[in-house]
Amino acid sequence: MRFCLLFFILICSFSGSSQEIKKKYLGVYSGEIPSYALELEQEVFQVQSSVIEIQLQPAGIFLEKIASQVKKGTYQLIKEDKEGMYFEIRLEEQFIPESYVLYKKDKRLERKGIYPQPDVFLKKI
Repeated sequence: MRFCLLFFILICSFSGSSQEIKKKYLGVYSGEIPSYALELEQEVFQVQSSVIEIQLQPAGIFLEKIASQVKKGTYQLIKEDKEGMYFEIRLEEQFIPESYVLYKKDKRLERKGIYPQPDVFLKKI
């Protein structure tokens, strides 16, 4: 009997500490990546600005749409404080994880660009 009670308490404590984000923060965020310069060897290319759309879905599902290219991945909540939530994003076919910050007060998502991409702020739509 004690074993069953201990097992039940452990299961409840693990499920209570899961790091799911609240439903009000899920949804579609949109913004624009500004143009930037890309240096390859001796040449410099100018990358045009493009629209970015991010979709946070339940169960850690993440969709990123830049221009017409859609990538699927997962997100993991790394840290949460009263101002924001910090995520690590792992996209399929991409080795380097991306970092995002969701600011709770104004429901604004910040994408930390992988060099040479600039950081981008996205608004919830």
